[in-house]
Amino acid sequence: MNGLTLLPSATEIVCWIGKKESLLGVSHECDFPESVSQLPKLTASRLDHSKSSSEIHDSISRLLESSIGIYKLNIDEFIKLKPDFVITQDLCNVCAVSFNQVEDACRSLTGKDVQIISLHPKKWGDIWDDIQRVAKLLEAEEACAPLIEEVKTRTELIKRRVKEKGGLPKKILTIEWFDPVMISGLWVPEMIEYAGGIALFAASGEKSQTVSFDQLSEVNPDTVLIKPCGYKLDQTLNELDALHSIAPWSKWNAAKNDEVYMVDGNSYFNRPGPRLIDSLEILSVCARPGLFPELETQYRNIILKAGKDFPSLKG
Repeated sequence: MNGLTLLPSATEIVCWIGKKESLLGVSHECDFPESVSQLPKLTASRLDHSKSSSEIHDSISRLLESSIGIYKLNIDEFIKLKPDFVITQDLCNVCAVSFNQVEDACRSLTGKDVQIISLHPKKWGDIWDDIQRVAKLLEAEEACAPLIEEVKTRTELIKRRVKEKGGLPKKILTIEWFDPVMISGLWVPEMIEYAGGIALFAASGEKSQTVSFDQLSEVNPDTVLIKPCGYKLDQTLNELDALHSIAPWSKWNAAKNDEVYMVDGNSYFNRPGPRLIDSLEILSVCARPGLFPELETQYRNIILKAGKDFPSLKG
């Protein structure tokens, strides 16, 4: 079977289970592994990603209200490639082409039965269940099984060490967007729990919450992780002025104790695929300094300590 993946996490899943050769095309956002960049791109965005977080948010709102959709699907290329399967999602219209667009495209392939597999993860376990579902479709269950076992082993190592040596729970705030400020939901609260933390403004399986400055003033997080959805680290750094004004940094223990961190939100945390186990390890390094020295070394070039490099965030 050969097919298309219309979101980055799906592409990573297919490659992770050893089925990259089955891909005929991917989305315009698929960037990992790098080798997929040579494949035809089936989608395009109507957003100008060079704009600020506030402008991007406004553009998304207008597009969703108009029912135009944020993404375009190249129907001609879709028909030309004649896929046997399409992997997409129906969790968020901001993350990929709408499910209706995919269904319409499949109907345009007259005489061909295209299998649509839609990913809809809300919790930590859903992600790995989705991966096993894709593996079954692509007859890669044998290759997938040891990968899933490795994820379980890495997860249990974190939970066990936190339980044995982590001390008291820490209040953790994960910022998913700047303007307006949005706090990560879905699978992230479970990850925070595994790392020995208490998630602020977030509940497992629930969508991200928008919060005000006043609401942020009512909490005092011990750790803050800044990881805007869809943003690489350099994009986050370009919006430091906005970042300075979104929260009462000087009142927070996280800023006073230099436990405000930035990571690439595009590659980690917000992409429900194989690298979420890396994201859990990154979160654990930030939440529990010194408890995971081997992981601190492994991820030292991925985690930016905001207070150290940008004193204005330290309060």
